[in-house]
Amino acid sequence: MTTLPSSMIVTTPITRAYLDRDPSITDRFQQLTISSEFCKQRSRHGASRSRLVDLAKTSMRGLELSSEQLQALEVLRDPSSVVVTTGQQIGLYGGPMYTLYKIRTAVEEARRLTTSMGVATTAIFWLEDNDHDAAEAASTHLLAADGAVNDLAAWDGTDERRSVHARSISAQMREMIVAGASTFTGQFADATRERYLEAYTEGRSWSDAFLLVLQPYLAEWGVIVVRGADVIAAGLHLPILLREVETPGSLSAAASTGTQILMERGYTAQATTGSMLFFGSDAQGRQRCSIEGDIVTIGAETFTTQTFAQLVREHPERFTPNVLARPVVQDAVLPTVISVLGSAEIAYQAQLRELYELCGVPMPLLVLRNGATLLDARTERLLAKDGHTLQWFMRGSEELERATADLLTTDILPDTDVRDATLHTLLAPYLSAAESIDKTLIATVRAQGAGITSTLEALEGKLRAAAKRAGAQVLDRVRSIHNIVMPRGTLQERNFPLGFWESRFGIAELRIIADVISSHEVGTHVVIGHSDLSPQENA
Repeated sequence: MTTLPSSMIVTTPITRAYLDRDPSITDRFQQLTISSEFCKQRSRHGASRSRLVDLAKTSMRGLELSSEQLQALEVLRDPSSVVVTTGQQIGLYGGPMYTLYKIRTAVEEARRLTTSMGVATTAIFWLEDNDHDAAEAASTHLLAADGAVNDLAAWDGTDERRSVHARSISAQMREMIVAGASTFTGQFADATRERYLEAYTEGRSWSDAFLLVLQPYLAEWGVIVVRGADVIAAGLHLPILLREVETPGSLSAAASTGTQILMERGYTAQATTGSMLFFGSDAQGRQRCSIEGDIVTIGAETFTTQTFAQLVREHPERFTPNVLARPVVQDAVLPTVISVLGSAEIAYQAQLRELYELCGVPMPLLVLRNGATLLDARTERLLAKDGHTLQWFMRGSEELERATADLLTTDILPDTDVRDATLHTLLAPYLSAAESIDKTLIATVRAQGAGITSTLEALEGKLRAAAKRAGAQVLDRVRSIHNIVMPRGTLQERNFPLGFWESRFGIAELRIIADVISSHEVGTHVVIGHSDLSPQENA
C-alpha cells in the first residue's frame, strides 16, 4: 500500500491553494478549523429536529434500515448534535467510485469529531436528485472483453429538462443496464449482477435504484440519506428562495461578488453565476430563471417581479437551486459543521462566502475527500511483471504510447540530440558556402535541412511502429495496466462505477478497503490492492 502525493492528484488551482492554506484564498472560507463553540452554534441552526428526522425517514423509503442507521436517526433527533455532510448526484451502477470514498470520508470525520470534541455527530449523504442531467446520471464507463474502456449510455434522450428524481427505469434502459452488467468480471461478478439487476427493475425510480445499490455500505456505516427532491417537496428551501423574492437577483449578485474577487486574484471561477441561482419548473421540466429589470423569465414564461413573488410563495416546490445555491440550501436545512467535497466542489465554494453571509448561513469547514486507486489481483501481477512504478502509468494515453515506443526502441534508434547535432555538422559547410557565394541561398540550405529532419522523423516513426509490433506483448500489458489505473488518462475513481469494483472485490472487502482509505489523513490518495489486505481479510 502506498499513497500518491497530493500535488499529483489535486491540480485545481483554488483547491490546491486552499489545501496549502495560501493567504490569497483562505479568506474566501469562513471556517479553517472546527471548535466546540462553532459546533454549539451550528447545532441551533437548520430545520427542527423532528422535521429533519421525518425528512430522512422519507428519503430512505424503500430501504431496510440497519440498527446503525436507526441509531444515527436518534443522534440527529438530539438538538445538540451536528452533522457531517457529503453528497453526489445519481450515477449508474452506484456512480463513480469516488462516491463511496466521499461517503466513507464523511463517516470518518463524524467519528473523529465525536471522539475529539464529545459532540454527537452523524454523517448525512445528500442525494442531489433535483438535477436534470439525465445523460450524466445514466452513463458510465466499463471494460469490454478486449480490455478497451467503453461508454455505456442508458438514457433514451427524452424529456431532457425533467429532473432525474422524476425518472423511472424503462424497458429499454433495463436492457442496456443488463447488457452493461454482463461485462462485469471477477470473483463476485455473478452476485453483483444479481444484486444490481434486482435494484434496476423496470418502473423503479432512478433515485430508488441508486440508493438500493449504495445501501449495503450506508447501512454498515450508519449513514443517513437526505434526498434533495424531498427537501424541495417539503419546502425547506423556502427561506433561501424568499431572498430572491425580496430582491430578485440578489443571490446571484452576492455570488458574482465572490466570483469577481477570485478573478481579481488571478483565479478562474469554477461555475458561472447567471442572473438568478434557482431553476423554475414548467410543463417541460427544469428551466433557467433570469431577471432583467422588473421582468423574471422562467423558460418561455415571463412574470413581473410581483407575480414572480406570488408564484414562489404559492408553489415553492417549482423552484430548485443551481450548483451555487445548492450548498447554501443544504447548510440552511442541516446543522452542518463539516462538508466532505471533491476538488472541483471546493473550488466553486470559494465563490460563495458572500452568498452564505447574505442568507445568514454559516459556512462549514470544507474537507477534501480521500481517494484511491484500486488494483485487482490481475493488475498487481501485470505491474510486477512490467517493473514500472504505478506513477509511470498515470499519464494520458498518447503520452503513454510514446513513452512505451521510446522504451521499445531504446539503444536502437539514434538519440534525437545526436541526430540534430550530426545534421548541423553536415549542413555547416553548405551554409558557409551559401554565405560566401549567394546569401539568398542560406534559406534554401536551411529548408533542405528541415526537409531532411522531416524525412528522418518519418523514418523514425516507421521504425517505432515496427518496434511496437515486435513488442506487442509489452504494449498489450502496458495498455491493460493503463486501462485500469488511468482509463482515458483520468483517475480510475472518476471512471469506473461501484459495480465494476464490487464484482472484483465484493461488498465486504470493499468496505474494508474504504475503512483503510479513510484512516489516512483527509485528502490522501491511497493505492491499495489485494496484496495489501491481510490473509484473514482475503479469506
